[in-house]
Amino acid sequence: MRDDASGSAAGRVSWWGRYWYLVILGCWTLAWFLDWSRHGGMAWHFFTTGSSLLFDGAPDRHAPPGGLHLYASYPQLQIGPLAFAIAQGLRHLGPSQGVLVTEAVLTAAGLYLVHAVMQIALIVRPELARRPLALRVTFLAGGAVFLVAWAELAVTFAHLDDVAALVLAVLAVRAALAGRAVWTGLCIGLATDAKPWALVFLPIVLMLPVLAWGRAAACTLAAIAAAWLPFILADHHTVAAMHYTIRNVPGSALRALGVTDPRTPSWDRPAQLLAGWALGAVAVWRGRWPAVILLGVGARIALDPADHGYYTAGLLLGALLWDAVGTRRPIPLWTVTSFAALTAVHAVTHDSALLGQLRLALVIAFTAVIILAPQTRAAAPAAPAGAGS
Repeated sequence: MRDDASGSAAGRVSWWGRYWYLVILGCWTLAWFLDWSRHGGMAWHFFTTGSSLLFDGAPDRHAPPGGLHLYASYPQLQIGPLAFAIAQGLRHLGPSQGVLVTEAVLTAAGLYLVHAVMQIALIVRPELARRPLALRVTFLAGGAVFLVAWAELAVTFAHLDDVAALVLAVLAVRAALAGRAVWTGLCIGLATDAKPWALVFLPIVLMLPVLAWGRAAACTLAAIAAAWLPFILADHHTVAAMHYTIRNVPGSALRALGVTDPRTPSWDRPAQLLAGWALGAVAVWRGRWPAVILLGVGARIALDPADHGYYTAGLLLGALLWDAVGTRRPIPLWTVTSFAALTAVHAVTHDSALLGQLRLALVIAFTAVIILAPQTRAAAPAAPAGAGS
């Protein structure tokens, strides 16, 4: 009896020893959730409206058609069909219950991502397990600032599509580390099906052995075609919806670059993808694949005409992965710095031009450090040489 009790106690100590930082972060996140959920879900109406139009059609015969004509009729719905499919089930819980459950699930996804990044760090750098306290304190600090930004995305805005895209991007990295080409490609494709800008994560494929690139790219293309091709075949005006523009706000990094067009320039969306792909490819080539998510989201922020606060969560997720895996010591330097430059700075100034300059300066700074700085340690292999299934 005593042996059983001591074994149970050892199991409890082991569990607490491994996950105490997640328990603390969970309490921290719950506090933000309870505070912000009272006035949250600012963007949820886009998801309920879009899913209703997609699955139920237009509310009356005088309205533009829905269904497979959704994106041609309502180009302002820049949300992927996968996100609308998920929202379809959630919206039937009721106007208030649906958004609250969505916010709770999306918030929990943030905690999962902290844990997932920790697991990636231990897979790539098993020597970190010899200093478990230092590693967990690092994730406690970095995770705390990340989860504040994540709460804005998940609770204040309830942007289901961005959350799905970022979770799938991290799953793609995990799959690439395991050398699973099919799953890597599917995750990137599904991320694009949830949020079109997520195609910027395509360089994750380059983490695989060269012989697996084609298989992964084919799976990405197949997943994208399965979701988007029916809309294009049903209504050729769907393609025109990709050119939908938004206002170029004074606080955007695009303004800080000197682009003063009142709305999104025609070259802007392709430039975001091309810049993200190029930077991601160079990072992988230089053995700095942990920066792929950070550089991809950074390209979006640097060239985006908006300055939405929910963009910050994706940047901090990429920064946390880079801090944990890509640097000599796992210190959340870029995670905390990014939070300060994009979120905490609002407590000091409301000057839109200055905020835009800070956004741009941050992206330039971490891009230069990652791409141009000399190698400080041997890069870990991105995937097993013989993998690719």
